[in-house]
Amino acid sequence: MSEWLEITLAICGGLITLMTLWNLIEQRVSKTKEPTNNLEERVNMLERKMDFEIKAVFERYDSMFGRDKARLDSNEEGIKVILRGLLAMMKHEIDGNHTEELKKASEELQEYMLRR
Repeated sequence: MSEWLEITLAICGGLITLMTLWNLIEQRVSKTKEPTNNLEERVNMLERKMDFEIKAVFERYDSMFGRDKARLDSNEEGIKVILRGLLAMMKHEIDGNHTEELKKASEELQEYMLRR
């Protein structure tokens, strides 16, 4: 029976030794990977921060581009009204007719100026 006890104790001691060795290896590996893990965490944090900042910049520029587009569209409409009026004046100067077109262009120009 003592032989059986010695074998059991030897197996238990061997298992404990193997588990201790395994824990030591895990600790060494984790200490070896620690700088890499810290660097990965830092890079991920910086990427999230940059994504947020880039998104904010794009939103700001989108709003500015929207205002610019609205202003340019308004200017384009004004230029069209002015050109219609100029064309009506030219037609009237050339042959003396087209007074209705001239009145209509004048009204359009007046309406445009009041809306601005």
